[in-house]
Amino acid sequence: MISKSQEEYLKTIYILIKQNGTVRVTDIANKMKCTKSSVNKALNNLKKNGLLNYESYGTIEITEER
Repeated sequence: MISKSQEEYLKTIYILIKQNGTVRVTDIANKMKCTKSSVNKALNNLKKNGLLNYESYGTIEITEER
């Protein structure tokens, strides 16, 4: 199970991908009004849980449903 915070990050990423086609850390930080370091920490946790494909300085993708 994911936390409420992780769920908010996933929703934001999904919305930004639908709007822009791609999404980066800066886009998420601007949309959620938080720091890039906070976004990086959240993305790494989501990646560990298998919910994202993400490499530093690259684009972010939500993985397929398991």
